[in-house]
Amino acid sequence: MKTSHLVLVVCFLAGVAQTTLALKEEDCEVCIKTVRRFAASLDDAIKGDYKQIETEFKKFCKTQKNKEHRFCYYLGGLEESATGILNEMSKPLSWSMPAEKVCEKLKKKDAQICDLRYGTYACEKEACVAAN
Repeated sequence: MKTSHLVLVVCFLAGVAQTTLALKEEDCEVCIKTVRRFAASLDDAIKGDYKQIETEFKKFCKTQKNKEHRFCYYLGGLEESATGILNEMSKPLSWSMPAEKVCEKLKKKDAQICDLRYGTYACEKEACVAAN
């Protein structure tokens, strides 16, 4: 009886630790927002096929600018990309994995992915200056 209680407590603590250690949006904002936006743009017919997801991501990347363009470059979504870990994004998306988890996996493969940040702006009256 005591052993089962101990196992239950350990499982509960592991679940709490996993929740607190999960990647947060501010830790990897460009990745999470871009993956969410891309996933939302996919038709239901495509969502289960990782190869079609990769093809659609390459099309999606052609229209991206700035930080999102750099994100596409890191993943291999652009013709000029030196390397590619596109399947590390497409396969989890085909399993309906949330963007936070997809980006957590991508970060393990290439930490630069979560180094991308949107600039913050300090605005007074009509003048805005980029902080980053």
